[in-house]
Amino acid sequence: MLDLRRRSLRAAVLAVSAASLTAGLVSCGGSSDVATSGMSCRALAPGITPAAIKVGVILPDTGPAASSFRAFRAGVDARFDSVNEEEGGIYGRQITYAWRDNGGVSDLNEHAAQELVTDERVFGIVQEPSAAGGSIGWLNEQGVPVTGLALDSNWQGMNNMFSWYYFGKGSTTTWGQYLRGRGVSRVVVFATGVNATSVDSNQKIVASLRASRIQVVKTFWVAETTTSFQNLAQQTKAANVDGIAGVLVPEAAAQLLPDLRGVGLTLGGSLKAALLPLGYDSSVLEKEGPALAGVSIATLVNPFENDTPGQRKFRQAMTAYSPETQPPTQDSAVYGWLSADLFIRGLRAAGKCPTRESFITNLRAVKDYDGSGMTAPDRNDLSTNFREPSACYSVVEISPDGQHFVPQNDGQPYCGTAITPEQLKQLNQGP
Repeated sequence: MLDLRRRSLRAAVLAVSAASLTAGLVSCGGSSDVATSGMSCRALAPGITPAAIKVGVILPDTGPAASSFRAFRAGVDARFDSVNEEEGGIYGRQITYAWRDNGGVSDLNEHAAQELVTDERVFGIVQEPSAAGGSIGWLNEQGVPVTGLALDSNWQGMNNMFSWYYFGKGSTTTWGQYLRGRGVSRVVVFATGVNATSVDSNQKIVASLRASRIQVVKTFWVAETTTSFQNLAQQTKAANVDGIAGVLVPEAAAQLLPDLRGVGLTLGGSLKAALLPLGYDSSVLEKEGPALAGVSIATLVNPFENDTPGQRKFRQAMTAYSPETQPPTQDSAVYGWLSADLFIRGLRAAGKCPTRESFITNLRAVKDYDGSGMTAPDRNDLSTNFREPSACYSVVEISPDGQHFVPQNDGQPYCGTAITPEQLKQLNQGP
């Protein structure tokens, strides 16, 4: 019922927008000035009417990535609906959106972007990260503003594409510095899935470790259904390491760690730390908590245990506008909320008569985007952050009983320094 209500509201807004635009043009006697919310705009940009702003949203509604990012759309809905219903929209205009399914496929992503911009005539795009690379070049050529989570390294350097986090083309010392601070000096790196993304992510982590003077003794590629974790545990013990790192998903880590304990490698004992890039999700605690006790997890979001005003606003809005998403504090829901929130910040910066150019120029000048109180760090300089990989991560540790996440560093992020693509290449050639 709630989804139907939202769709009805958006359809009504669009109808009102069209009628208002017609009336505005008639009242102006055919001139180029358009009356908008008590102001006069010489012309209206694509997707802008006197009563509404039409945005495009691209996400995987089908394909293997669909289930992992379904909450992304719920986060977008909650943010746009909250600004519409609680603040009257942006400068009196309600935000509406048209969406397209990219199936998690790069070619379909480009087609979806072209449909939204050319046929739907949206003002800009909110991108879910799956397969977003397919449309980067075309959207940049068209000067269309884009917001989202920049996991594709090709977002780096694109002036029209905005994020609070950039995976980038190099790396950062942050992962290595965290483990070094825990006393780790020798690691085994585990990676899940042999594909371009996994290989790239693994290289970034290896470079970070080596830049922090941590020896990478061995790399194991893990398949959850076929790997013998008992055999891996024995090889890890033989490698005489004191830490674990890599692109290891929680489900695989939950199989590996009990076997490591079985051969005498325990976290807090001979293993000083295990750092994963995924798993900050309450559903992980429910399914695998005890097996993952003591594991550290790097996350792009401010830990919800910090309970900031922005986090409380997010929870309340998710309950009000996307109650079907449980628990609301899912990474992908936060990413959807932040992507929509960043677009809203751009619309406010663009002014009462927004153009794509004013959106891009003015949002790129913002040096203190607060990320709704949900990003690490809590101040993001949009004028510079798109030029190199993000270097700040929050870290949580799973409690000894496997029931809670415990923020590290007093809830503050760990921030390292950038590693250039050239340095990354050299570090990955090391012993």
